[in-house]
Amino acid sequence: MHTPGAFIARRGLLLAAIAILAVACADSTKRMTRVPSEGGPPRGGEARDTVVLFKVSVYENANAIPGMLSTLPRWKWHYLVNVGSGHEPVDSGDAFGAGQLDATAREAGWGFVTLPKGTYQLAFAAYRTRFDMPGAYRGSLGFGQSSASQLEVPPDAELLYAGTFAFTCHKVDRWWGYIEHECTNLEIRNEEELALRIASSSLSRFGPMRTTLASAIPIEPPR
Repeated sequence: MHTPGAFIARRGLLLAAIAILAVACADSTKRMTRVPSEGGPPRGGEARDTVVLFKVSVYENANAIPGMLSTLPRWKWHYLVNVGSGHEPVDSGDAFGAGQLDATAREAGWGFVTLPKGTYQLAFAAYRTRFDMPGAYRGSLGFGQSSASQLEVPPDAELLYAGTFAFTCHKVDRWWGYIEHECTNLEIRNEEELALRIASSSLSRFGPMRTTLASAIPIEPPR
């Protein structure tokens, strides 16, 4: 028989583990949304993390609209980013606001994440949005996440442009005047010249910008 004291002890350990996990996740997100500090490489001679620059665009009714990468203001339609390992599915519950350079770049749809070398999956999420594409996720309260793209971060790059993630969307009317966006296609485009302008004005201290576009991950059809 389990005594009340043992139950309380187990519950305390569980709560402590949850708290430690939450702190670790917050630290990881904070690291991904800020540029590395200036100076030499980290201790141990390791390579500096790479600033991965990208843009989100939305083509709605043939009109190009910047996909604002932000969490505020809440009444505006905006996108979150999600980063996962190159092998595991991206959990939609881990989406966060991308790193920001300045208000002008944010309004134009630019954002970044800071990552060590490796293989990653990138996905984008938004409220009031349904991503009607293979591998997408549909959550509660009108929250959706796109299919993931694969990104390779090389060990010798300090600044990397991963592409412009261009979504094709349209509005869908719902009850009580609620408007939902439905995105049916994602294309990764190369807008290197625009990225170079952003990099030269805000990220020039990281040296030459490299371009390695993310790529779509093949989705196996259900058997």
